[in-house]
Amino acid sequence: MEAVNPLLLSPALIREVEMEVVFGTPSKNCDGAGVCLLTNRLPRTRQIPCPHAPAIIHYPPGRELIFRFRKRYLDSRILDTYFNDERFLVEEAFRFPLPLARQWQLPVRWIKPGLYMLEEYTQEYRLYFPF
Repeated sequence: MEAVNPLLLSPALIREVEMEVVFGTPSKNCDGAGVCLLTNRLPRTRQIPCPHAPAIIHYPPGRELIFRFRKRYLDSRILDTYFNDERFLVEEAFRFPLPLARQWQLPVRWIKPGLYMLEEYTQEYRLYFPF
């Protein structure tokens, strides 16, 4: 059996985290299109009125942020409003959490308004935010 390089398993190289994505536009109190807020996962008992879903956020160094949304966590309201096209509209810039931006050494902390590529797979959607 071949030995595994311990550096390959280093936590410093893991650039993936699960967060709660609150949809909408920050200045419109979560109405509108885009991402209103990224936060730690919410307990199932905690209810908030804004549309939200968990996402696995991945950053391959030197590439783009990839948000992976598992379909089983997306209700019909979220699907119809935010995942009904090949592009995901962000009406207003949103901020990536500072501790994570520093840890991952992201080149920017704000995601600009615009249209971003959205891909549908069998069990998930992938949303790409290039730098």
